[in-house]
Amino acid sequence: MGVPDEPAHTIKAAAVVRGQVVVEEGTSFGHGVHVRVPNYIASLHAQSCYKFNRAQAADCTAPIYADDTFTNIAVTSAGSYNPMYYWVVGLPTLFMSGAPAIYAMRLVSAILCAVFVAAAFTALTELRRPKYPVLVAALSMTPMILFLGGGINPNSLEIVATMAAFSGFVVVLDNWRNTKRVVPALATVAAATVVLANARQISLVWLLCALIVGVCSFRFRRTLAVFSDKRVLVAAALAIPGAVLGLLWMYISANGPANVGVAPEGIANPHPDAPLYRGFMIMLDRTYDFFPQYIGIMGWLDTPAPELVTLVWGGLMIAGLVIPLCVRPLRNWTGYWVALAMLYLVPALLQTALWRGMGFIWQGRYTLPLVIVLFISVGLGLRKLRFPGGPVAVHVSRVVYWLLVFCHTLTFVYVLRRYVVGISEIANWQTLFSSPDWHPPLGWLPLTTVYFLVTASAALLLFRYLHNGQPLIHRTNSPGKPVPQPAGSEQVRDGAGYDATLAPVHATVPGATPSGVSAAPPQHPV
Repeated sequence: MGVPDEPAHTIKAAAVVRGQVVVEEGTSFGHGVHVRVPNYIASLHAQSCYKFNRAQAADCTAPIYADDTFTNIAVTSAGSYNPMYYWVVGLPTLFMSGAPAIYAMRLVSAILCAVFVAAAFTALTELRRPKYPVLVAALSMTPMILFLGGGINPNSLEIVATMAAFSGFVVVLDNWRNTKRVVPALATVAAATVVLANARQISLVWLLCALIVGVCSFRFRRTLAVFSDKRVLVAAALAIPGAVLGLLWMYISANGPANVGVAPEGIANPHPDAPLYRGFMIMLDRTYDFFPQYIGIMGWLDTPAPELVTLVWGGLMIAGLVIPLCVRPLRNWTGYWVALAMLYLVPALLQTALWRGMGFIWQGRYTLPLVIVLFISVGLGLRKLRFPGGPVAVHVSRVVYWLLVFCHTLTFVYVLRRYVVGISEIANWQTLFSSPDWHPPLGWLPLTTVYFLVTASAALLLFRYLHNGQPLIHRTNSPGKPVPQPAGSEQVRDGAGYDATLAPVHATVPGATPSGVSAAPPQHPV
């Protein structure tokens, strides 16, 4: 229960799979919804002795027994949330119990997130000149995103589904002349749309923002052509029923019994008489204060990632924000400017709507869907430039990739340290080996070793894709028969069997056309 709000979401999931879907009259008493679940689930709120105190190890919690299955009353603040995510994640509790059931729920949630991350990267490889977008998307996967993906909270699925929807949508726009080649990307957009319509009430806002940024990243005539394509219309028709179900749930929950839970003390601070513009201005003022939360504020906002990790990703984020100012013409970065404006304004507007009733409750993790869209739009704009492949660039890339692997692993073991022995004011790394207070399944050292190997393997795949020409996604057009790779100049796509290649791409000069639009080669290339 070390992920924010995880007890409430776990209780909700166990209730949903047992048929307690809607909030019934007499089940809400102003502090959350009362549901009937196994006692080991109902008791999860007791796992709170370490919350908000990173010096306290997790050994203070009571054991979660597998035979503690008699039905009890539990309280969840997620009573009005859409049941889709919870129904899937709660399935393990029907045939498992105790701590193994909870870890199984986490694994199911992680698998859901991994599917959409994989779909997003698969889609991005279908772009023409895909290397920069794939690279930026990989760099955008901060430790915070991975941390949330390992917990029971629909916020994690919301983030990666937005990433998948945006990635698939821009691929369809990039291949507007023949959408047959990107049918999987269309399927990704349709599936992500259904998920976002049924994840959280706010998720459709992120979907709308992603679609607007995608449209602004290309010329408008492409959008008109795409939405008149029969394959796009079929995909939209398949997604509409799921989206309608999500809207129907919003209507039901809005007109059902009151079921608002109490926010943790110090977070909810209603200002019933405060002017709305004040909340809006406060949110604008704090926009960049959320950047450390995009990178990693683990636990219940009580365990910041190590300073080195924050510095590395902070530098990458600053570079991502500055690069569009250095590549001309600026008008070709419309999608980026729109995404940046949304990062400022949309969270501020949403927080303003809650200002009088709940006060300032916004957290950086809520904005991560927009952050992902913003930085992938940077990768889209960089497609005008040739991807560097010289010895110096290769060496620098290798150093950066290993640095990121180290930072990911350091964050992982740092979070484990927080729960195994606590993080005190003095160095206590040695106590991880000598006298651990709490043990995760399999032990912290084997878990860290596996995490390092997986992360290093991912970095190696990315490096070989970007610099050695090896495909990131292996595709076949018949069993055992690989799709032929285009030869010659830079490939249009990563091993997708596309029937054309692009001439070498040079740094753009004023007057250059947007990425993906045909133009005559310059007389004097830079």
